[in-house]
Amino acid sequence: MPQFDFPYPRRYNTLRLLGYKYNSTWQLCAISLVTDLRRPLFADVNMAKSVLKCLLSNETLEHMRLRAFTLMPDHLHFIAGVREPEKKLPNLIGIFKSYTTQQYWKRSREIVESGQVILPSTCISKAGPKEDRPLIASLMDWRATLRAEVVELKN
Repeated sequence: MPQFDFPYPRRYNTLRLLGYKYNSTWQLCAISLVTDLRRPLFADVNMAKSVLKCLLSNETLEHMRLRAFTLMPDHLHFIAGVREPEKKLPNLIGIFKSYTTQQYWKRSREIVESGQVILPSTCISKAGPKEDRPLIASLMDWRATLRAEVVELKN
């Protein structure tokens, strides 16, 4: 009998750490979520904003301790843990991924209907040189937080 295999290589090892307690309220994990085929889906400003809105929503932050994050055109990095020991971080991440996938399909339909992708270069401008030094100093001293709306993104 011929054996048919899944068209993609299977992953036999796990990315999870053996013995690590993913439901510990005092431990944090560094998490990277990558788009399928590393497509730059988050280059669309509306898609990026909807993902960040979900990440920073009260529903997410009620269960997840989020310490830092950065959203790149094709992936998301964040450092997080759980707030309640009965919750498990992989389950919370699964819920987050499920919801953001729904947002992706919703935004995809909008793009198809309007024929328009909103790129950062059309709606974001760079700060001038006068603002650069104080901004960098504030970021280094943790007196300021860098937001995507104030940074010029280049390809």
